[in-house]
Amino acid sequence: MRKGISGGDYVHVFVYRIPKEKHDSLLDVLERMIKIFKKHGTLGSRILQLGKTSVFQGFQGFDKALEASPNEEIWMETDFYPSEEAFRRIVPLTEKDKAAEPLFGELMEITKGCQVVMGEFVQQAQA
Repeated sequence: MRKGISGGDYVHVFVYRIPKEKHDSLLDVLERMIKIFKKHGTLGSRILQLGKTSVFQGFQGFDKALEASPNEEIWMETDFYPSEEAFRRIVPLTEKDKAAEPLFGELMEITKGCQVVMGEFVQQAQA
């Protein structure tokens, strides 16, 4: 079991809906990108793939909400930052990193024509 990410109160989330044949390509580029994010100060990242989901009555699963076909997968990338201020400082450093430039290009090519949703989340409670 993986250790939790301590202090990551500000989370940048990306949700990808991609064709199954892009599985290995997406995983490869995201793994290389999160190493660069970590170098510039993220507390850590997680790359998750949607598994079989049991949905409670009255709720909707991600696959249905994102209108995924049987030939598509849903992925989530979560990047953890200590604060919004840290996020605003770290992201520009990552964007300017010469090693990241080709990876951003690869990601754009992999996700071309795919649905990608992103947002910034602030932790409100923790158990």
